[in-house]
Amino acid sequence: MGHNDTHRTLHQLFNANDLDAMDGYIREDLTSVDHPRGLSLKSREEFKDWLREWKTAISAARVDDATYYESGNASIATFHGRGVNDGEMAGMPATGKAIDVPFCEFLFFDADGKVEASQIYYDTMTMLVQLGHMQPPS
Repeated sequence: MGHNDTHRTLHQLFNANDLDAMDGYIREDLTSVDHPRGLSLKSREEFKDWLREWKTAISAARVDDATYYESGNASIATFHGRGVNDGEMAGMPATGKAIDVPFCEFLFFDADGKVEASQIYYDTMTMLVQLGHMQPPS
């Protein structure tokens, strides 16, 4: 299985809300960075808890329209994160509004083909504007 195939599989598992099935693809000592929020995660369980936060805020959150790029020990995906905010998100109440936010995710693989590190970037301003928590800049 190539790195892009693994990346795609992880997105499919996220969409299916089958986060525990990710264990076979991700190292226990995974390190992960959510750049917009300034979060550093130090294990597979912390990473899955972070994904559960997204699923709490947007229960039907989906990775859509993904494009995958593979280079060496890395897979890079650009995609849209879509769903309706039906739960608390980072301390903010649910708004019932839909979001469609661009993401860029880097996965880095060890010699056995398991994810050992990840980094994610996304447009928090667009998300906050779409949710009605912020006015768009003029």
